[in-house]
Amino acid sequence: MELIPIEKTLDVEVVEHQLAELWKDTSGDRETDDDAAVLRARVANLLVFVPSEELLDHVHQLLPELTAIHPSRVLMMLGDRSAPDSDIEMAVASYLHADKRSTRKRLCCEEVTLKAQGDFVVELPSAALPLLVSDLATFLWWRDDVRVSDKAFNSLLRASDRLVIDSAEFADPLSNLAEVNKLFTEENKRSQGQVGISDINWARLTLWRGLLADFYDVPACQELLEEIDYVRIDYVAPAQSPTSVAPQALLIAGWLASRLEWSLAEEQTPAENDETLSFKFSRKQRGSSPTVKEGLGDRGGSPTVNEGLGSREIKLELNRVEPGDNAPGKLLRVELRKSSDQPASFTVSRSADNLHLVAEAESGSKVHRGRVLPVRNRSAAQLLSREMEILCNDRIYQEAIALATDLIDSSLPSRLS
Repeated sequence: MELIPIEKTLDVEVVEHQLAELWKDTSGDRETDDDAAVLRARVANLLVFVPSEELLDHVHQLLPELTAIHPSRVLMMLGDRSAPDSDIEMAVASYLHADKRSTRKRLCCEEVTLKAQGDFVVELPSAALPLLVSDLATFLWWRDDVRVSDKAFNSLLRASDRLVIDSAEFADPLSNLAEVNKLFTEENKRSQGQVGISDINWARLTLWRGLLADFYDVPACQELLEEIDYVRIDYVAPAQSPTSVAPQALLIAGWLASRLEWSLAEEQTPAENDETLSFKFSRKQRGSSPTVKEGLGDRGGSPTVNEGLGSREIKLELNRVEPGDNAPGKLLRVELRKSSDQPASFTVSRSADNLHLVAEAESGSKVHRGRVLPVRNRSAAQLLSREMEILCNDRIYQEAIALATDLIDSSLPSRLS
């Protein structure tokens, strides 16, 4: 891919003319040129914001795979706020995709790259947004820290139909998750419109949620699950924040507590060490057997249970473990345990070879092996492609984020300062 500089960065006609010329150059003679691109395709607008050259290079590596699935006009923005002031620079490029059954070029996609530094970063949206193709869905892939007060972020968000983030990349996971939660407030919905929000890190937890929800579909497990009083979540710390809680751990904790309708206790016990954080919940005692109220589906299910009388206390622990052969920020094990009367446990964990997720139920001396699923090591392009097929908000994710934020606010305020 060759980037062609554009001198008049705010002249839309100049940019459109250069993009059209690139397409003509690649088209060649359609009857005699085997490398001719016969179709200029754009089914969506993709805005991408990155804060560093390293991430810019990473996105450039992903775009050929992504645009082969979702041909798009890609508007790449590099905004380095820490560098000396430098006005916007712009360049254009095109991507060629071959027919799967031959080597002939059949598809041409296009990219506009904009770079700015220092105080000029805030001007990037004013240069990029006029280049959007009208009547196409617009996706914003924001690969920087989330700050609802950020002017560039707000300008791009108002022009987008869907925001895509990856909480695994947050430099400060706790404060950034709290900022994401603010996007769901009524005030932000009024100012930004009904923008759908996706978290690629949430999609990585789909298998975990599915296996945990499966326990609630087994009649023999339901009565035992009704009496669980302890949950332990093991995770590896994020690489960019080695002493912080991994967002995957907070998201799965928020999902469990919100789906099971647990209430966070008003008084929490201070953490005794940095490796394990404990939280106390209460829940209404059920008067009948639990049932799954909503189906799982690919977006993640919700093992919720019937109403009843009384209350029960549940202890939840987020436990940071040594990474070993596991990647930073990854979830390793989730255990639901019933301690009283007839002890039982329900566990989903990574296999020793890190290639599978294993579900296991233990009651007394009996161990029941559940489903074993291969770990999906999908690329960022594949995950983003999945999110570009969805425009509505995921209510279950929204509720999980809200409860994860409650955990942050109740027991981790010092870590946000």
